[in-house]
Amino acid sequence: MCLDSYRLNAYEEAIRQYGQQQQKAIWLDIGTGAHMPLTRLLIKYGVAERVYAVEANREAYQFAKTVREHLPDEEKRKISLHGCYSKNVDWHAQDPRPNAIIHEIVGCICSDEGCIKVMHDTIRNLDGCVSLCIPYRIGTLCMPVSRPNISLVSSFCSLLLSTSVRIVKKVGIQGIFNPPKDAFLCEKPQFIEEFILHDYVRKPLDKCRMFKTKFIVEKSIAKWTGFYLAPHILTSIDNRNGDTEIDGLKQMTSWPVRYVQMYGDREAINVKQGDEIHVVFESNLTDECPTYRLEAWVHDDYLLRSSFVWKGPAIY
Repeated sequence: MCLDSYRLNAYEEAIRQYGQQQQKAIWLDIGTGAHMPLTRLLIKYGVAERVYAVEANREAYQFAKTVREHLPDEEKRKISLHGCYSKNVDWHAQDPRPNAIIHEIVGCICSDEGCIKVMHDTIRNLDGCVSLCIPYRIGTLCMPVSRPNISLVSSFCSLLLSTSVRIVKKVGIQGIFNPPKDAFLCEKPQFIEEFILHDYVRKPLDKCRMFKTKFIVEKSIAKWTGFYLAPHILTSIDNRNGDTEIDGLKQMTSWPVRYVQMYGDREAINVKQGDEIHVVFESNLTDECPTYRLEAWVHDDYLLRSSFVWKGPAIY
């Protein structure tokens, strides 16, 4: 995250906005990371009375301990660092107890790093006493596409970040950095999942969350093979200048866009302007490694539908 300006700047703007309210909170930073970027921004803008920074990865936690030790004493005193999962902390024993949460446990599909389950369990352990969450809203954008032709820039980025530089030939899912926009079959993507604070505290969590929509093809003629899936985040409800928005389809972030290929090269579906592509997206968010199912078909040809199932942030 520290090297991703789009992501970091959007979080910084949300924190700066909160600072304008001249209020301080007791923050819980879930998945603080080796460099604790969000915790340090909270301290920088003077919005934190105290920050509980939680990191479950042992190596990242050890590095964060070193970072904290080298901070000025005034900053160090405001940071309590925990090397575990947030749900495993006895928050009733903490004084003061957190009343605000900041996190960046967001995946390429916004929920695929278990964010919903983690937040649900954590807020329950805090007795629901959370009045503010950054980010304000997270979601996953979906766009029907033809088989993308990877550019040299995309190939180079994928090579640097150790993802595949070739498009899968069969049904499957892979990550693409800076995916070609000429593969789009429509002008605008649609959300297939969206979450704000009240979704995290819902009891119980949805075991089978289902979302249905349809796209109207806007290209004159094309071969439809699958979908791009990308995260979309609003770090603050106030996005009047666009500074708190992270759009994984528009911006080149360190999150790869997921390309889900529903049809192989030879099975690609011929579509034309005005054709309807129907989509059903199902997710089981009761586990920290969610399960997903994407189903799609053209017009009323439900019997010719294609379906793909995967678990967590899997790439095949």
